Amino acid sequence: MNSDYIRFHAHKGHVNNICFLDSGKKALSSGMDGLMRLWSVPSWEMITEFKGHTKSVNSISVSRNLDIITTGSSDHTIRLWSYPEGLPLKVIRGHRNTVSSICISPDGKLLASGSYDGTVRLWGLSEGEELLILEKSQDNISCVLFTPDGRKLLSGGIGGDIYIWSLSEGKLEQTLMGHDVALMSMLLTPDRKHLISSGYEGKLRIWSLKDFKEERSIELDGTGHFPLAISSNGKTFAVGMDYDIVLYDFDSGKIVSSIPLMVKAVYSVAFSPNGRYLVAATADGRLNMWDLEK
Repeated sequence: MNSDYIRFHAHKGHVNNICFLDSGKKALSSGMDGLMRLWSVPSWEMITEFKGHTKSVNSISVSRNLDIITTGSSDHTIRLWSYPEGLPLKVIRGHRNTVSSICISPDGKLLASGSYDGTVRLWGLSEGEELLILEKSQDNISCVLFTPDGRKLLSGGIGGDIYIWSLSEGKLEQTLMGHDVALMSMLLTPDRKHLISSGYEGKLRIWSLKDFKEERSIELDGTGHFPLAISSNGKTFAVGMDYDIVLYDFDSGKIVSSIPLMVKAVYSVAFSPNGRYLVAATADGRLNMWDLEK
């Protein structure tokens, strides 16, 4: 695997995000340099550079039909871009601090954003109008995520709990008392049956989306930001840690393999849709890619 390890400079400062597009033929990255870059895969030649944010681009969300890309930034704004042209469409203002997480709803009509100002906000994606402010606490919000049916929104941050919001009522419906320190990452499994969350205390929790009950937890042997990714078949998920990426079997929760890294902090991980490539965005400004079939 190491012989097929590609590592290259992608941004100045931390690379915050990496995600695949176009059936894995392209990838998007964003960084502390305020840029988002579109790459050809697996050659990693840069196709387009998205310029507009004045500070770190912390989160990327892509509409299901791939026509709109949204970004959230430390400059307190959200930006909408056309894809694949990379043209700026709209700047959304409203948050009073860093926009840490954004997510487009499954039907492509809504955009949710979480910020260090302690609020979660809901926007109409087409016009960028603010529809709702969901305020729970003064905690920094680190994650927002729609449920697969688009009827609920999950959010969480420094406090560690996961809040479940009913979007039809605009009210807090349930609180998942889970992580002890801070919620670091959340993702949905491809079969739409489970939520996986990671916490700064070094624990993964797997929740049923049917009733939001915790089914099991996994103790992580390491430290880090614990970004999550899951393969398209749902069998394997990856956790980014300090100095390595650990692959787990979803059903058993056992470690499949550990991939060593030359750098401490991993901020984002992603599997290509066909499961062949695994990419990590790291603190040294690099993207790191492994060919899992070799």
